[in-house]
Amino acid sequence: MTGQIQISSTLPTALEHRLSADDHPALWEQVLRVLAEDASTLELVNDGSPLFADVGICSHWLRPHQTRWTAAGGFAYPIGYGDGEGFSRAGLPRFDRSVRLQFSPDSPGWVVPAELHRKHLMSVRVAVPSRTARHRQAAVHTLWPPGTLDAKHKRTVFYGFRCLHRVWELKANSMYGERL
Repeated sequence: MTGQIQISSTLPTALEHRLSADDHPALWEQVLRVLAEDASTLELVNDGSPLFADVGICSHWLRPHQTRWTAAGGFAYPIGYGDGEGFSRAGLPRFDRSVRLQFSPDSPGWVVPAELHRKHLMSVRVAVPSRTARHRQAAVHTLWPPGTLDAKHKRTVFYGFRCLHRVWELKANSMYGERL
């Protein structure tokens, strides 16, 4: 992660319009900022290849037997919901609603793409829990495509956020460990 680049945390209007009163906008700004920090370090982005993000709100997470991600004091384990045929630990969290964004290395930050002219887009999938205005923590599930964090394989990364006095902070990242 880079801390030296000034990352834009403004919510794109298309995403802001998909949030409900129960979704805390400050969390979404932090999620996009942290993802932009990670994206800004990728070689493909620095070489000029476009990176997209399918960012969605997820209201149902599979949580059998109160499964926990224990990093930084613990979060609900942000795992799957399935393919429409039932629940599965291997399934991806299902989006209630989503938007596609494009990483802009110039800003750096996320913007609504002008057009999607390619069939196969390099896109990270981001599932953010809903009802975050009611909760003080959120575990975000991301699935990075091959060629981003790993040359040959998809990579799942969890990001754990906590809110104190209406300020959301990243406290854990399954790729880098806890943050203090």
